[in-house]
Amino acid sequence: MRGLPQREVRVKIGRDAHGPVVAGDGNVTHVNASTPVPAVDQGPPADLLAAHRVVVTTDVQRSSSRDNAGQRHMRRAVEGCVLAGAAALGVAADVLDVSDRGDGLQVVMPEAVGLVDVLDTFVEAVAKALREHNRASGDAYRVDLRAAVHVGHVDRVGGEWSGTPLVHAARLVDAPGVKDALGEDGDACLALVVSAPVKQVVDEGYCRVGPAGYRHVGVVVKETSCDGWWRLL
Repeated sequence: MRGLPQREVRVKIGRDAHGPVVAGDGNVTHVNASTPVPAVDQGPPADLLAAHRVVVTTDVQRSSSRDNAGQRHMRRAVEGCVLAGAAALGVAADVLDVSDRGDGLQVVMPEAVGLVDVLDTFVEAVAKALREHNRASGDAYRVDLRAAVHVGHVDRVGGEWSGTPLVHAARLVDAPGVKDALGEDGDACLALVVSAPVKQVVDEGYCRVGPAGYRHVGVVVKETSCDGWWRLL
């Protein structure tokens, strides 16, 4: 079978550079290098159903007590710490799915990031960045953070994530017992609370901190009643 008819044309790029190209029948546009090429609108990411992901929900302790300046500082600090955690994972900021919860962030991890990565690398890096922020900022802008880690099947429709794992993580992070523990400890800056499926991975010995490093808490928040396990960093 014969291919499309071809002819040699010359495309001028910029002022001096030019060269032969082969083109089929159709129009050839002369491109000037000084003319910006319009960006292609990729549109919203494709919908995903039943995507198995690790989710992390964060919440700032006593966030409502801050004035407007304090709220702005708090939001910048939390975002910076979460991005530090992503960098420790080797995940680019534009790949991380982050949603603003007002007094915290909701993170849906990329598919390749597993629970052990989140507990051993992401959470530890967030806590490290938070300690550095608090040392530099002093008591006036100190940020203490609670973070809940859960795993399950979530949906992404129209670029937005939804699903019961996100709701469950939001309930875990609001556990009164975890709030109290963080508030009473003057040295810790982050309280990590994990769900039962996450705790099973911890119990199997895969993570740097084993089951002995966690304490049990009963979580009764709104319509949720469940078990959680927490530790302070």
